[in-house]
Amino acid sequence: MLKIFLKLVVLILSVAGGRLAYDKVLDLPLFDLETVTVAGNSAMPVDSILTITGLERGKSIYKQDLKYAVSNLMRQPGVIECSIRRGRVSSIEVDVKVAEPALLVNGGELCALSREGMILPMRSDMPVLPLVSGRRFAHVRNFDRVKDPDVAYALGVYDALIAVSPGLTARLSEINFRGDKAIRLYFSPAGTMVLLNKSDIQDSIKRLAALEKSGMMADTVVLDLRFGPVMIESNAGEGVL
Repeated sequence: MLKIFLKLVVLILSVAGGRLAYDKVLDLPLFDLETVTVAGNSAMPVDSILTITGLERGKSIYKQDLKYAVSNLMRQPGVIECSIRRGRVSSIEVDVKVAEPALLVNGGELCALSREGMILPMRSDMPVLPLVSGRRFAHVRNFDRVKDPDVAYALGVYDALIAVSPGLTARLSEINFRGDKAIRLYFSPAGTMVLLNKSDIQDSIKRLAALEKSGMMADTVVLDLRFGPVMIESNAGEGVL
């Protein structure tokens, strides 16, 4: 019995000694943080990331709390995804994804809307984007998330246009929702209105692109794509295709 007890004591001391040696290795200057590499679409400078995350230069990369660092970064306005991992020897790699503008909304003042439904402040370098109208956005604040299902329809329309017609995409000025099931699209420069059903976005956009390619939109005031045949109202009168 005594022999078993002594063996157990030796085993415990060996484990404790191994753990102590392991900790000492991780504290070697070789592993002190020197380089922080930032990837993703964020323009956040390294010094700001260090301040936000609590990561410390000169401290072993194995003694840094990466979960805590990620949680701090995820609380920053506009951040939608991030990861932090140890790199080689004395480096840490930070990957940050921030929300980017996809559409515009009017929340009392003009704001951008990301694909994740996040409200973003306007910037001077922002591209020209279509406005989503017909929905109440007056209550929203920057970095709020909008849960209106019509946001998904608006993004579906915009993505469908991007896929088939860069020319129409550039001309799209407004995506309007009212009480019915129709989506109204307005195109510059003539303010041409196109009506389509929420349930038939992909096919309707393909038909619209074909009409635009054939020159049918040049003198058209209204294109109604909801009921199979294309109803046309132009400066020359009404018609059906």
